[in-house]
Amino acid sequence: MRTLPDLLQPPLNLVFVGINPGEQSARAAHYYAHPGNGFWPALAASPLVDRPLTPEDDRSLPLTERIGFTDVVKRVVTDSTDVTAAELRASAPAFRRRIGYASPRAVCFTSTRAFDVLFPKIRPANGWGRQPVTIEGAQAWVMPSTSGRAMRHREHVHRVLQELAAELATPPGRSRIAVA
Repeated sequence: MRTLPDLLQPPLNLVFVGINPGEQSARAAHYYAHPGNGFWPALAASPLVDRPLTPEDDRSLPLTERIGFTDVVKRVVTDSTDVTAAELRASAPAFRRRIGYASPRAVCFTSTRAFDVLFPKIRPANGWGRQPVTIEGAQAWVMPSTSGRAMRHREHVHRVLQELAAELATPPGRSRIAVA
């Protein structure tokens, strides 16, 4: 099965980063396309966009909203727990090159595991939001997974997206959020 293409046409303000493309997303050829995934409703409810969204909107967002998409690992797998820590680490150089090309102001991981493998011992438990590291010059953010299995953390997804929108509304070079 073919992987999802990176949607990283610069200039971007934000890139959402998954662990890997899921099979349903790869089949649909759109990011976060599994019907149980809450990514699109959460993004649509945030100040980052001003309209309802579906997975089919992913290709227009780099141009209309300056929001891009990629995954750390480009291998299609149904269950992201099948992606090993070693595979995540091995994919890091190519991932960093893709982020460098897109040169966004912020990168937001849409689950914690990939971030925690790439940046061990940086994020405290339930420490969602902006992190004290950068990725190719971009602020690093982490939100809980939007998978249907992570429904109990949905309020934190909304909070992170609100904070991220406020940060991106601030002119480059000035930050609204202090990072410890």
